[in-house]
Amino acid sequence: MSTFPQFPLLPSELRLRIWELTVEPRTVDVSVSSYHYSKPLPVISTPVPAALQACQEARHELQKHYERAFTEIDNPPHVFEPRQYVWVNFDLDIIDIGPGWHFELYAKDAPKIQRLRFETADREDDLFQRSGIRRLRLYTNVREVFVVCKDGLDSWWRALDDYEWPCGVENVWFVDPDDGKMMRGTALDEMCEKDFRRRTIEQGWDPDTGLLLGCIASDEECRKCGDVHGYPIVYLQ
Repeated sequence: MSTFPQFPLLPSELRLRIWELTVEPRTVDVSVSSYHYSKPLPVISTPVPAALQACQEARHELQKHYERAFTEIDNPPHVFEPRQYVWVNFDLDIIDIGPGWHFELYAKDAPKIQRLRFETADREDDLFQRSGIRRLRLYTNVREVFVVCKDGLDSWWRALDDYEWPCGVENVWFVDPDDGKMMRGTALDEMCEKDFRRRTIEQGWDPDTGLLLGCIASDEECRKCGDVHGYPIVYLQ
């Protein structure tokens, strides 16, 4: 690793500017791995920004950009260690809370979070529906949401309409857990809608009416026709 021994000789304004330039967006992991005696077991795996530990001057300058956060997550009773915390820049950092049913654990710092990331294994999971996604309302100042879709991106088709997102739907992103690729929710809906219409037409149905393509009979006659040929009419929403 290269060094620059002349750094202390630089003008103070230049040194402070260099320290400031070390601040960059990060994904900060503050997830919870499990519960023990009704207490969460925090997993804060994001290291302290290196420049914060470089020297007293750097620490003093960078504390203008970082703050200690998430101290409200206690260790479980069997872990006799100091309470954990993490250095966060809420203006830049994406806060990753892991599984999406612990939203309430971060209530103290929730209003500060501007970029929220969480994961879900099953969009239809009862726990996620009842005590998970609905508590997004705690995050009143979120500007972007990143959902890691462990059940597949296409499972989140039309999710923009199903939930109350704390930010504009144009800033909701869905993340593929396998390759990390992200897609805006609006683009995902458009892609899935096109695929749905294509497959429906290939099967011989009109995606807008739910009727057999080319059928000019009445609804009742078309139902009978469909039943006769073994294709019961399914009216699509």
